[in-house]
Formats: sequence, structure tokens, C-alpha cells
Amino acid sequence: MNKLSKLKNILYYLFIFICVFSIFSSFRGSSHKLPIGFWYVYSGSMEPTIKTNDGFILIKAKEYAINDIITFTPKVLKDKYVTHRIIEVTDNGEFVTKGDYNQSTDQEGGEPLINKDQILGKVLTLNGKPIIIPYLGIASEKFNEIIAGRSIFTLIAVGIIIYLFGYIIESFFNKHKGSRKKSLRLLDIAPYFDPVFFALCILMFINIVFIGLTIKTWGPEETSYVVVGWEGLPSPKPGERFEETLSLENLTFIPFVTILEPERQTTEVNPKKLSLPTKENQEYTLSIVAPDKIGYYREKINKRTYPDVLPDDLLDNLYSKSESLPLLLIFGPGIILNIILYIWWLRRWQVGRRKVMEWLIPLRRLLKSFT
Repeated sequence: MNKLSKLKNILYYLFIFICVFSIFSSFRGSSHKLPIGFWYVYSGSMEPTIKTNDGFILIKAKEYAINDIITFTPKVLKDKYVTHRIIEVTDNGEFVTKGDYNQSTDQEGGEPLINKDQILGKVLTLNGKPIIIPYLGIASEKFNEIIAGRSIFTLIAVGIIIYLFGYIIESFFNKHKGSRKKSLRLLDIAPYFDPVFFALCILMFINIVFIGLTIKTWGPEETSYVVVGWEGLPSPKPGERFEETLSLENLTFIPFVTILEPERQTTEVNPKKLSLPTKENQEYTLSIVAPDKIGYYREKINKRTYPDVLPDDLLDNLYSKSESLPLLLIFGPGIILNIILYIWWLRRWQVGRRKVMEWLIPLRRLLKSFT
């Protein structure tokens, strides 16, 4: 392989990297909504097991046990997410957590016992050891600095330009070396003018848009309040039940159904399921029991959103088994159809390339007659 081919391959992989990282970065705040995702630690609390900026694979699990390394959303600790080890499970099914490097538990530091609703997932291990991706945090932060303020389409366009630049360089030098391939032949580009390929690209684009918009709408809704210890203020007192009205707005062009679940068992939401037509908003009410201690609190409501295409009974039945099942039923057929179209396109071109050439060649002759 000559140097130009190596350069082209480098640019090709750079193009793939830009596309994948652009899509990943556009939804990087939604990683906890997926059944599996890439995370990294940004402190030394888990050293030497997981070093600062080392990445790992986080997976959802139905049950968590002692020695599992979990990522959870704390209620008191200042970090948005914490990745620590479970060292004890209480009779109520709550968890005591501790960083491997830390001398004390998170609960000794003021964090309440961790309940299952706070846990995003556990670290994937092999023979009891976490599968580590070194320096993922540094790579992610640097890439985020580069792409800050730029849209996903701009980044993908840059990737395409880089790849085309490599292709042009190789073609130019090969031409001057007397290569047999003097110019880009019609036979080389004909597969990409196949109607099946067009259908594949369109369907893939639609799937990506719909899946992206759906996942991006997942996540917690938050409201904050202050618990006070004296009368005469609009804020609630310890143990008092009060209500707050919130709203959700659908800013997309897809009608959605949203299922709301409070993180705390004492909090109630009404209604639990909202139908959100495109460009409209709906209100819902939270009935909250104030904690027993005075202070500032945040109430989180988990939000799971699905395109409004399934009957209510079917959606409720699937959701009761797993929050991912409705997504599989909605998007599964499109993904399967993509795979079928791709296989069909490959076989169609390998076996019957004349199908496209029969109309491309006359078209080329027609265009030449006007030039």
C-alpha cells in the first residue's frame, strides 16, 4: 500500500470518527436514557480501579448487589453523577456506596441511602474487573471543545469534505502516474444511483431523525422548593403535602406520548401519561410531601417519551415490562427494513448491475449532447 492509499485510509477513518462522534456528542446528555452507554469518571474517588478520565461501559440492570460499581444521581453531593461501589444493601433495598479511594462512605458524607430509582446503571466487568477505555474523558472533553456551537450537519459536512479531499489527491496522483484508471468511471458510481440505494438512504435518515428526537426528549423534569419551619410563608413546612403545576411542550414535528414517573415514592403525578401533539404543551400536577428537614430540595420526575403511534393499552403493557420495549416495537421494523434494503442493494448490484447501467448510459449520452 503506497503513501497516498494510507493517507486516503487515514482520512476515511477520520471521516467515520467525525460522523460517529458528532452523532454521539449531539445526544451525549442522553446517555443515561439508553440500556448501554459510554461514561467516564472525572475525579480520583475510584482509583486505582478506575482512574481519572478513564472511560467505562455502563449497562442497565434489574438488580444491583454488593461490589457492583454503579453510576447514580446524588441528592446532596455536588456532582451531577457519581460512580462508586456498593458496599452494603439495607433490608429496604437501599444501597450504601463508597469510592474505592475514599476513607468514608457517601452516606457518612451526608448523602442519603441510594435507592434504585437514582441508579443509571452498573459498570460492565470482565472477571470482576471493569472494562476500561483509557483517557476517554480527555478525548470527549477535547472533542466537545472543538465542536462547541456547531451543528451535527456542519460536522458531518466537514467529514465528507475531508474524505473527498483525500480521494481527489489519490485520483490526481494516480492519473499522473499513468494508472489504468485515468478518470472516475461510470461503473464506479453507478451503484449509488440505484433506486434501492436511494430508498435505503432516505429510510436510514428518517430512522436516525426519529430515534434522535425521541431519545433527546427523555430525561428528568425538575422543580425546586424550600422547606421552612415557621408559618406565614408560601413555602411548605416539614411533612406537609403541597401541589405544583408544571408543563411539557413538544417543540418537534412528531406527536409524542410522555409517561411521567416521580423519583420519590411519596410524590404523585397527575396525569401520569400526557399526549403531546406537535408544537403544543400540556400541564400536569405534582403532589409532593415535603421532607422532614428544613432546607432546599429538588424534585425529579423521570420522563419517557414515545412517538404517538401505538394504542394506549399496548403502550402501557409494553412499558410495564420494560421502558425499551415500546422503542423496539416502534423503531424495530424500520431498522430491519434498513438491513433488508442494504442486503438487497448489495446482491442487486453484484448480480444485475445492468439494471442501473441501462438507464445511466443513455442519460450520460443525453447530457453530453447538450454540452
